[in-house]
Amino acid sequence: MGEPFAFPFYYIRKSDSVIFDYIIHKLTEENPPEVNRDKCVNLCGETEMCSICKDVCPEQAVLVKDKVISFNGELCTNCGICKAKCPTQAIRVKGTGEEDLLNSASEKKNLLFSCSLEKALGNINISCLNAMHPELISALFILLKEKKFYFNLSKCTKCEFGYEDSLFRVSLEKALSFVNELGIYPDYEILDEEKDFSDLVDEEISRRNLFKLVKKESSNVVFKTINTIIDDDDDQFSVRKILLKSLKSLELKDEMNYTDIFWEHWNVSADCDGCGKCESICPGKAWNIIKTDNNIKLSHKLSNCYKCGLCESICPKNAIAKGKIEDIGLFEIKLKRDINLKTCKKCNKKFIPRSEDNDECDICKKKELLRKKISASI
Repeated sequence: MGEPFAFPFYYIRKSDSVIFDYIIHKLTEENPPEVNRDKCVNLCGETEMCSICKDVCPEQAVLVKDKVISFNGELCTNCGICKAKCPTQAIRVKGTGEEDLLNSASEKKNLLFSCSLEKALGNINISCLNAMHPELISALFILLKEKKFYFNLSKCTKCEFGYEDSLFRVSLEKALSFVNELGIYPDYEILDEEKDFSDLVDEEISRRNLFKLVKKESSNVVFKTINTIIDDDDDQFSVRKILLKSLKSLELKDEMNYTDIFWEHWNVSADCDGCGKCESICPGKAWNIIKTDNNIKLSHKLSNCYKCGLCESICPKNAIAKGKIEDIGLFEIKLKRDINLKTCKKCNKKFIPRSEDNDECDICKKKELLRKKISASI
């Protein structure tokens, strides 16, 4: 009869081998940054070319051709600096450490952020600290405001990749300015000298919680592996969404005045004719226009604004301009322009009146002026 279970065991081992090889392939294959074309400033409209990602790349791995951003996988180190500096958060870089950062940080007694490219000592590893977006740092300060933050920059001055820590320091200052206005003053320390930081990462673990910790860490490994293999429809790690969720956790009043560090307060003048170009070009879908037979309403949602300024630059009437901070909630949809349409007494078409006693559309007025000029010349 033979061994009845020989074939099934062999089959399982073979399947495991195939899966293992596939996982290894996915973990070791080159994953250059990706660009969300719907958010990239270059592809949103006919505007001046943005080259911020190219300008900040220390490896000169970013290519810009015909406004399209691409990456040289052989030069790219996946540091994530381009992602942190992109004005509309359009760049995704896999494996920077952000995806698992919030979960792991909440479990730590001390938070020692360090660079994984340089293998600096720490318990929260980011590809490069320069890759930490100011909005992400702000979210961490808000969500983990009871903890102390340590940033290990001790190896930055001798970084073999030549990366300085200046970009991180700028992001940190932005984050501090933002959370300070919310009444949060983080306890943090920058470690810029090479020392033994093992006392910050070595935490006592009770025997009771040891099994729990091991089990949880095993789950995290599986979670990371699944994330590497499976891509969702919207796999963009949204720093903005994390920040907004952290703000909601504070239970702040929606009517409060929010600083304009990460978004912009816009004013819309009476010159706006509701053409809708601001809505079509906005990478964050912050503008919304609703047209009916008798009315045009233009609204703006502050939390969706990336402060890129595309709306201001494209407006054909120059009707959009930066405004002062208003008494408006971050998550509120603010009506910016309300246009009541009139019916032209000559052509019966709807038009935007320039005054209350204006009963004729501009086209009919131009036609009438043209008739008078022709009549006068005869």
